[in-house]
Amino acid sequence: MKNTRYIVPNFFTGMNFLIGIFAILVMVESVIRAPERGTLLGSGKAPVILAAWMIMWCVLLDKLDGFAAKLLKASSEFGAQFDSLADLVAFGVSPGLLVYFYTLNANEEWFSRHRPLMVVSLSVFMLCAAMRLARYNAIDVDEMKEYFHGLPSTFAGGFTALTVILFDEYQMHTLHSQALLALPLCLILMGLLMVSPFYLPKLVKRQNKAFNIFQGANVFFAYIVGFGMRFPLYLYIIALAYGISGFIIGYLKRGTLLQNSED
Repeated sequence: MKNTRYIVPNFFTGMNFLIGIFAILVMVESVIRAPERGTLLGSGKAPVILAAWMIMWCVLLDKLDGFAAKLLKASSEFGAQFDSLADLVAFGVSPGLLVYFYTLNANEEWFSRHRPLMVVSLSVFMLCAAMRLARYNAIDVDEMKEYFHGLPSTFAGGFTALTVILFDEYQMHTLHSQALLALPLCLILMGLLMVSPFYLPKLVKRQNKAFNIFQGANVFFAYIVGFGMRFPLYLYIIALAYGISGFIIGYLKRGTLLQNSED
């Protein structure tokens, strides 16, 4: 790196990578440390839930990484490879382990009965994340300017983390004995969507000023509440609304997008 402008985006990528690793370490502690022994680092969060929020921090840092690279014109092949490695840890490995350790903590008896399902869902999610990231490293894919092809691993990891956070906040597993099934199924769904042929609009500037203000305001508040570990339901709702409406728009425009990609 001969030019100092590359330091900023790669700093965000490095933090993304390290926080993803630290989240895994916190999850391991969640197994060792019984819930009645208190919280971790004075955060007020149980270890496994703190790990879920750390994955959310990775989501926010990943977006800062891309923004800084564009703003400083500091995109590089090294940065692209480094970013993919960090994404694999933060959004491929960590979310899968998060669901695994959370279900183990929530109900060990249920976990023992459903261990094969947990292993399968974990494997599907991690493999799909790895394949998605490898696809864009090994193959020269000219991704469209305004659309993702398949669900980004960043979204898949963040959405999974938010699902676990809300699951714990509302103690969903206490409402029904089989409620925990939603978590491995979420992993499988997110994994399949990552390698799906569906199109999802990117969060880019549009021609509609009102929409740009609405989009920008939600992104701003997402950073505030994300780093502050507050209002997970708000983050979940905007993520769910973006995913559902985005895939519908992508499906309706699929014919045009396919034609443009062939041209």
